Amino acid sequence: MTDGPDARPSRRAELEELRRLVERNPPLDGARLADLLAAAASGDSAAMERLVAHHLWIVRDALLAHPRTMVPVPDLVQEGSAGLVLGLQRHLAEGDPADRLLETLGRAVDREIEDAEAREREVRAEEARWVADSEVFAAAEARLRREKGRDPTTGDLAVLLHWEEERVDRVRETVTRAQAGHDVDLLAIIAELEGETSDGDGGAE
Repeated sequence: MTDGPDARPSRRAELEELRRLVERNPPLDGARLADLLAAAASGDSAAMERLVAHHLWIVRDALLAHPRTMVPVPDLVQEGSAGLVLGLQRHLAEGDPADRLLETLGRAVDREIEDAEAREREVRAEEARWVADSEVFAAAEARLRREKGRDPTTGDLAVLLHWEEERVDRVRETVTRAQAGHDVDLLAIIAELEGETSDGDGGAE
């Protein structure tokens, strides 16, 4: 299958772009680093931006240490960059010695990336719960429609599924939105379930 023109770049391609960005902004020597830190401490936003750019190699290394992450590389770069800013601000605010800078930045970047991954896991778990509920709802709705010869009410479905009526309404809304928005995966599941229940009618005329 050929990707369309709007397909996202592969993770490898995105990491390669990050590698090129790091190459364009190599680690700073001691004197230049000290100058930029002093400027950033005085409120120079351009100096802070340069410090972030020249420490993107820390973000790159952190990403390479998370090869199975579900978060897109650009999002992780953004989160890692935020970690660099926080780490630099902490370093400057606390007046830590220069030899502590990389340790501080590394911890800050790791923390932001781990938080991003935790949020992504929760989002995916929630999506999986909604898909599972939608599948169960679709099967119950099809069964009751066949048995009753009409569209089942919220109360009908709540009794069969042992759900609160509020939950039934929330899942019904999800399924309705999928139908209106042509959610291909969910609609395929629903269509398959409808077909199975129709096959079980015994071919009555």
